[in-house]
Amino acid sequence: MPLCWEVMYGNDPLMNITDPTAQRHVLGGELCMWGETVDDSDLFSTVWPRAAAGAERLWSSADVQDADQFKPRLESFRCLLNRRGINAAAVNNNEARSAPSGPGSCFDQ
Repeated sequence: MPLCWEVMYGNDPLMNITDPTAQRHVLGGELCMWGETVDDSDLFSTVWPRAAAGAERLWSSADVQDADQFKPRLESFRCLLNRRGINAAAVNNNEARSAPSGPGSCFDQ
């Protein structure tokens, strides 16, 4: 799965819905994970941080779209997931399938 969180964050949930009335009817969305590219050993590290990036775009107003401003929130959220026992990959790990390279806290992204 070669898509990094920045690509997911760059997706506009209202793309191709140009009618403002129709846009108001969009209540949510989903991010899909295809099972043939993942197994139990890398499910959470593959899904996170991509799902967090997509979720912010889905649930935020249309003017919230700056990935640089989102990154500190994502790093903090990743640490929260790790503290809760969820194996979320490091934010700078574009493949999101391997451990960070070297020792350090969850803040050492």
